[in-house]
Amino acid sequence: MTKDTITSTRETLVQDTNNLKQDAGQIVTDVKKHAAAHVDAVKDKVTDAFDLARTFVKEHPLKLAAASLFIGFLIGTFRRK
Repeated sequence: MTKDTITSTRETLVQDTNNLKQDAGQIVTDVKKHAAAHVDAVKDKVTDAFDLARTFVKEHPLKLAAASLFIGFLIGTFRRK
């Protein structure tokens, strides 16, 4: 009887291990899907931000030049020793 018990226990462990492998594979697949969705959302937001910046530069080039000069002045002032 002990031999039958050991054999059935081993078969049960093998089956449980196979189920765990399948579950882990499914979890990895789900995580990849969710990550891809988030990456696509981030790409869309970054694209929108660059489009907005490009539009601002086209509409207000003098403001951009003034802001650049001001930032350069501040950096130059604080870097002097």
